[in-house]
Amino acid sequence: MDWPTHKTVCKAAQDNRLQSCLAHVADIVQYAYYEFRENTWETPIIKIEDRDGALVITDGVMLDKTKYFISFPHHLVTSERTKAAMLCAWMCNEPLAFMHDLLTDLLKGLEIRVEEVCLGLGRILRKITYHSPHGGSDDNWPNYFHEALRSTSLSSKKQWAIDVSGAQYGITTAFWTWEAYVNAYNVTVKRTQAFRYTKTMINDLSRIRGNPSMSYGVVGVVAEKMNEASKKWATDRNISLSDLLNMVEDDFRQTKNELLQTLSDAVRDFLRAHKFDKEFQAAKTYEYKNPGLSARRCMEASAKY
Repeated sequence: MDWPTHKTVCKAAQDNRLQSCLAHVADIVQYAYYEFRENTWETPIIKIEDRDGALVITDGVMLDKTKYFISFPHHLVTSERTKAAMLCAWMCNEPLAFMHDLLTDLLKGLEIRVEEVCLGLGRILRKITYHSPHGGSDDNWPNYFHEALRSTSLSSKKQWAIDVSGAQYGITTAFWTWEAYVNAYNVTVKRTQAFRYTKTMINDLSRIRGNPSMSYGVVGVVAEKMNEASKKWATDRNISLSDLLNMVEDDFRQTKNELLQTLSDAVRDFLRAHKFDKEFQAAKTYEYKNPGLSARRCMEASAKY
């Protein structure tokens, strides 16, 4: 084999290995986020209409709840696609914040550049229509941007996408080559940010009194407990999380499931011991006394980024 041919074959082999590793990362993080979202469910839903082109969700009143975290409404679920859409509804950048540490540990050692990418989706498979208990409605598409990760090989420059919360648009596959992802959904890149950008922003928003102190602050605290559990799990087994990426498929599946169960158990155990009732009552009181103020302050704080 001559040198140019060898070089081409070698690069292709490197890309194939990277692609396999990133596919495993996407697999772990997508299902870790689904479990995390289900275990930290907070939205009272009255009704769901499962249509071909839209999932229509009618919410209850958030401030009527007596506790912040409530049971996920399994009785409304009609399919796995619908459940995934419910779990991801209106969650475009939160996964990048709450799953950041898990992603960092999984991606360690891979020769890639990772970016957080704000996207416009030119076409989707299904949108979500939200009906407010106070009247009015909104669609999650086409007037809102979406967020995903883009990984670029440092040697070949080949790119891949990881879209953890795409199920809200009917995009249940989390891992793509970048080219296939762009072509499938007519993707346009609005801006790119450094990896960790969203976590930093969410940390700032978590300091805003009222609803953000719960949806970003308290949920962020729970996410940190999950991240601590992932690190302890790896330490107890004398491995790094990135070791999972190179396992043969059967071993990977078994080890992935053990990890996901550990993370889910850690979140559930923590929330059984910590109800955050005091924090929720303080947030409710603030919202009643200052209607709409926390949302405005979130917009102002986000505009700085």
